[in-house]
Amino acid sequence: MTILDRRAAVAGLGATIATCAYAEDKSASPLAHGVLAENSLAQKFEGVSTKLPDVNLWGPNGKRDIEDWLATLKGRTILMPLWAEWCAPCMSEIPDFARLQQKYGNDKFSIIPVLTATRKQFTPEILGSILKSMHAGVFEPLIENHLGDTLMTRMARIGSGAALPCNLLIAPDGRVLAREIGRLGNTDDASPAKTWDAVVKRAETGDVQSRWGQADGDAFAAAMASGFLA
Repeated sequence: MTILDRRAAVAGLGATIATCAYAEDKSASPLAHGVLAENSLAQKFEGVSTKLPDVNLWGPNGKRDIEDWLATLKGRTILMPLWAEWCAPCMSEIPDFARLQQKYGNDKFSIIPVLTATRKQFTPEILGSILKSMHAGVFEPLIENHLGDTLMTRMARIGSGAALPCNLLIAPDGRVLAREIGRLGNTDDASPAKTWDAVVKRAETGDVQSRWGQADGDAFAAAMASGFLA
């Protein structure tokens, strides 16, 4: 699959980018304490009580219930970015998450992105090629089954709508502890196609793409990898 083919998968969707809404945090962060007290990313997380919906994830090894899948990772803090190919901020965050996973992923912490609310007929194989082109091949390509949007509509709800990217933090005991609704750190929000070009170019040069690629992103991941929530 060429870069042009992959670009076609996200091109022509500019009208849908308005779905990426942003809202002010409405509750105190359960993470902004201790070594993360002054961390700007930890401060953006808000506590949530919503449980993960009963959905299946589709990956290279088939389809599996999300709760069963997470049970195999119990004891590990999980940062789960919910993202979509039409969401410009999502595209910008994924390469930075990949670098954090490569640097800090261990038996106490993992970053596991899940594609939700896709508007294309992606398969795990196609998604895997896309992730590799973004220098994010460290991630297993996971898609909400049946190309569904339940993860977005349930976990990323803002008022009467929903917003992506939505980054969920799942505690070692399996509870969804908090979420962060992503915000753009660059000017590539006008068009998914434009963002695609910019993401690939910056990924190739190793440039930071979002707030997660900055110092507070490293500090956040380092704290989780050290057992901050244990």
